[in-house]
Amino acid sequence: MEGKNYTRVLIETVVDRGIRDVTDDPKRSLRRLADMGKQFSEGRFQKASFGHITNLLKNDDSPYYKMLEDFLATVDHKAIKTFGLNMGYNSWTYGARLIRKESESRGYMLPWVVQIHYDSDNTSRLKADDLNSIIDRLSPLGVNTYVIIKEHGLPDDPALTDVLIKHPECAFFLFINDAQISNEQAENLKESGNTVISVNIAAGDAMNTCHRLKEIKALYVVHYQYTTDEVEKLSYGDYIDSWLSYGSAFIFLIQKDSDKGVAGKFAKKSRMEQEYPILVWDVYADIRLVNEMISDMPFIFEISSDGDIIYPSGTDINILDTDIITALERTAPPYAPLS
Repeated sequence: MEGKNYTRVLIETVVDRGIRDVTDDPKRSLRRLADMGKQFSEGRFQKASFGHITNLLKNDDSPYYKMLEDFLATVDHKAIKTFGLNMGYNSWTYGARLIRKESESRGYMLPWVVQIHYDSDNTSRLKADDLNSIIDRLSPLGVNTYVIIKEHGLPDDPALTDVLIKHPECAFFLFINDAQISNEQAENLKESGNTVISVNIAAGDAMNTCHRLKEIKALYVVHYQYTTDEVEKLSYGDYIDSWLSYGSAFIFLIQKDSDKGVAGKFAKKSRMEQEYPILVWDVYADIRLVNEMISDMPFIFEISSDGDIIYPSGTDINILDTDIITALERTAPPYAPLS
């Protein structure tokens, strides 16, 4: 068995035991899982992340204990394990190592995550086959995490589901902005274990969708699109109460007016101070944060549903007309070794 697979199997065995033990002694077991994660960590990002988690769990009164207990009680354990390994090992450990190696060889920085907007309502736009091609080209280079932002479409999208299931070693975040997903698609994604479904809480059917996902023990979170004017209000009780009502352990904040992630400081503060029984993340700010830990560069690579590259901005490159590797060669920042 090659080194990558052997290490993953070893970690998988440890995680299996840890998840089982949480039922008997939640606090002790969660601390042990965090400690083991720290031991297996290789890069500075993994070490810093698990070190932070370990410190948070030293607080016996942390609201995260109840949050994590509820999460483990209501989500399929196989899905938690698969996604956690795909993200923590395939993307942030083995993948990060491969990204740095490939970036140095090529002379430009590869992103650790690619954000892709997808709209199946319009047949002239980026299609499932195009998504498949992008992932096929980038995954061998270590790029194993993808945020798929589904703008519109039918509740059931077999073509998109097939693409996600076809890449079992990747970690996908499927953002459904219209909160529409069929039971069949949700079940298939739960079984694959490599996809987190994120429900837009501003959509009319969001609450019902979250209830359905919880019933089948799917791996789901929620997200909220905010404006710059709202940043100062995000910590208000009405906002927090609304987020908590959807039964999710995580909420992702997405800035919709300038996409700069100005709520990043608020999200980080809430995590550091353990203010709420929900983990708050700012998509743009925290992608930059992880990328800086992996490569020293706050690089974001985002593609619109028309195929245009949104970030970096001003490139006038469309990946439907240009090979994805060529597009990165022309848009990514030059590679610089970690300091």
